[in-house]
Amino acid sequence: MWKLWTASLVLVAVSVLPMEGVAQQEGEVTIRWYGHATFSVTSSTGLRVVIDPYGEIGYPLPVLEGDVVTISHEHRDHNNARLVKGNPVVLRGLTEGGKDWNRIEWSRGSVRIYSVPVYHDAELGAKRGKNSAFVYEMDGIRLAQLGDLGHILTEDQLRALGRVDVLMVPVGDGPFTIGGQEATRVVEQVRPRVVIPMHYKTEARPDWPGTDTGPFLQGKRNVRQLGGHTLKLSKAHLPRETEIVVMTYR
Repeated sequence: MWKLWTASLVLVAVSVLPMEGVAQQEGEVTIRWYGHATFSVTSSTGLRVVIDPYGEIGYPLPVLEGDVVTISHEHRDHNNARLVKGNPVVLRGLTEGGKDWNRIEWSRGSVRIYSVPVYHDAELGAKRGKNSAFVYEMDGIRLAQLGDLGHILTEDQLRALGRVDVLMVPVGDGPFTIGGQEATRVVEQVRPRVVIPMHYKTEARPDWPGTDTGPFLQGKRNVRQLGGHTLKLSKAHLPRETEIVVMTYR
């Protein structure tokens, strides 16, 4: 079993506020996908989190404002924090240069964000380095975005993630992340209520060497083609059985 929690892991305390005694509000969370691995997640209180903003990779650069930015790793298709206006707090899952993990624990009001160390490949980072998954707790819902995950999760990583209601998972079978078969296994491991595929080939990146959602969706039931880029969820109305929601970036 992989030994992730090593002495090289760096603990970063970023604006941490105690969660004890904080009432967990259960309003509506708004999730918007901009393509690739870039999302914004907005709580019912209006706190805006931008996830893995991309640079010049083929998608139109959106106008983004946020209170918090999380960056899973330091590749240019995930780390364009300067794209986000509003003087946000930037939470980086890796240290400068991407050599080691930052352990992120951050909270504001009833919103909590923390990171889980994972790898960009199936060889303990030997090929593509380290990566951080992020978990976001808000309005009674727990969301996880896995960044450029390159392997099946270990038991230690699953415990660190905790319960996940909404899973944003890479599915574009190719040289950079897990593909459809591995993503299916990760979904089976995590058992979320909602799955949002990400990091796959679209018309914005026709020459990208990965695949579209086809291999991941093949043979699956409970697939909803949203036909849009924005999804609103509340804890009370999460599906009982895992549902895959395929979003469009425009």
